[in-house]
Amino acid sequence: MRHLTRRAFSFATIAPALAAPSTQQLFNGKDLTGWKKAAHGIWTVEDGVIAGRFDPAAPGPGYLMSDGQFTDFDLKVEYWISKGGNSGIYVREPQRRWGAKGEERPGFGEAGGYEVQIDYNDQKNYTGALYNISPAKRHAGSEEAWITMRVVCEGPRIRVWSAGELVNDFSPSRSKKGVIGLQIHGGKPHEHVVKFRSIEVTI
Repeated sequence: MRHLTRRAFSFATIAPALAAPSTQQLFNGKDLTGWKKAAHGIWTVEDGVIAGRFDPAAPGPGYLMSDGQFTDFDLKVEYWISKGGNSGIYVREPQRRWGAKGEERPGFGEAGGYEVQIDYNDQKNYTGALYNISPAKRHAGSEEAWITMRVVCEGPRIRVWSAGELVNDFSPSRSKKGVIGLQIHGGKPHEHVVKFRSIEVTI
């Protein structure tokens, strides 16, 4: 009996401990430390939030990409978009040179990641859609209000919640690792504003 007890104790001491989930804030509420700008758009920090606007001096979409890359994660972010606005959040977008046209755009090309759409006007790519890949299953949230979006990437599966409702459940994904990004649309001149705050990722 003593022999069995010793074996059980030995196994418990050498078994690897499961790593506890780690949560990190991607936005410090003060400046754009930890992020890099790409293509066009104007990105500022105003009253503790990230604001994205169209740049009339350099027309085209603009991106703000995280320095860090992530594989499996649980992302939570609060967004606010003005009436008629068009934006998005990129996930698993491989680290590369980004541009405003063609397959240089994040979320485009065979090796690209995914844009989780923020748009309450495009019926094909409504908020929560994986742009041009998987449409949102229902409408959730609204313009000109702070809405929480949650994106969980786990293995080949991507799930999206908006305003607490599951709006997308897609698999298999084509990319497995990449940055997290923010977008301001730039197809035509506009005065729309998109804002982000409380950006945290748990891995």
